[in-house]
Amino acid sequence: MNKKFLFILLILLTGKSFAQNADSTVASQLKTIYESLEYNTLAFDDLKKKWVLTDPFFVREIYNRFVVRDELRINDQRVSLDVIKQRSQEIFDGKILVDMRKRYYDDEIEYFAFVPEEEIHKQNPKYLFDPVRDPFLLRDILGEKVYVKMKDQSYFFSNLTKEEYDTKNGYYFDLYMNVLEPRVMYWSTTSSFRNKYTLGFFGKWGADQVFLPGWSSMDYVVGSELTYYNAIASNPDKYTYRVNIGITFPSTIPFVSELPVSPLKVSGQAVYFKISGDPLKLFGEDIGDFTVNYEVKYTATDFTSKDIGNTVPVDFYSNRNYFILEGRMKNLYNLGDFGDVEAAVGISSLDINRFRSTPGTSKLTDLESSKGFIDKFDHMLFVDGGVARTGGLIQHRFHVTLGYSTAGYAVAGIKSQTMLSGNFGFDIRVMSALGYDKKSFPTWRKDAYIVFSPILRINY
Repeated sequence: MNKKFLFILLILLTGKSFAQNADSTVASQLKTIYESLEYNTLAFDDLKKKWVLTDPFFVREIYNRFVVRDELRINDQRVSLDVIKQRSQEIFDGKILVDMRKRYYDDEIEYFAFVPEEEIHKQNPKYLFDPVRDPFLLRDILGEKVYVKMKDQSYFFSNLTKEEYDTKNGYYFDLYMNVLEPRVMYWSTTSSFRNKYTLGFFGKWGADQVFLPGWSSMDYVVGSELTYYNAIASNPDKYTYRVNIGITFPSTIPFVSELPVSPLKVSGQAVYFKISGDPLKLFGEDIGDFTVNYEVKYTATDFTSKDIGNTVPVDFYSNRNYFILEGRMKNLYNLGDFGDVEAAVGISSLDINRFRSTPGTSKLTDLESSKGFIDKFDHMLFVDGGVARTGGLIQHRFHVTLGYSTAGYAVAGIKSQTMLSGNFGFDIRVMSALGYDKKSFPTWRKDAYIVFSPILRINY
């Protein structure tokens, strides 16, 4: 009896195993047949339309449809409720993006994946769940209305489509109107799937790191700006490096001031240079979020008395050069909706020169010629800390700055910037000197200043 039972059981197990193998073989064959029905366009992968969905609310809506339909998979296996709850926290925090790609010959989405923001730039990113590579399955999961909305790109997204240098230019435009630091980005392109180069104009009035507002410096910087993003992310400040090159133009005071008519005069043509980037990224994309800024204004030529325009001899002060070196660590700690903590430390140097302009002479007289080039500089060590939030309806940056100058005074300041939906806002900066000797700087500086500018931004 036992032998018969074991024999029957063996037959049943063998049959079951054969059936499972048969089912697996049939499923594999059907998958192969299904995939072969689609025309292979592998040679055009680099030209397919690629983009990243960055709208956190829309990401939630799409994710919820996957949850309701029980279509989330990891290694082709259904995901348990506990795993879904665990990974949903990243969705709640707004740290998940959706990476998408259209087929080359039509508008159907052939690739869809939930990707953590820190993984989006990597060649082989770690997905939150298995990607969906079937447009018909994706349409069935999301529903016709949502699927069409995704194809039409009627939401916030970052374009990653490769463009040819000789035939196509970038099509994004960014107009940032702020009197203190305006920018106009008018051209962009990419040389790979995920990077981006942008080119634009910039302006700059004053320099907080040397305690020099625009109406004291009496010049305005205008030039060109090149920015490189190794990977487009939802935060526009996450660039790889940025280079600014410009020249200065004499400016005037646009309001009634208690300062002399000319707090400082411009004594020559100056050039401006700034480079900003994250050197740690040379050793790995996942190392920190550290930015080094080096900024310099250098007066390369001298004005004549005719350029100054005085009719009687006059003595005046002039800032000809300054240097700023700053290291800034971002995303030190997340405070939720209030933003991310960041901090900076740096050193700056500022020279103040005294000249005499005599009508009829070809050169200005340097009244401090006895001093060497280095001796004319005052140096300042400064620290800066605050919070910044770059996404959401209300975007803001609030910082406190402290500094100490070798001229014998300290500086404390507050810088705040608030934007509504990234389009309208205000920039307010207040700086005050502590222990400031007004007799040492009687003709060109006050011991405190406040600057204010409305902000208008148009970006598409």
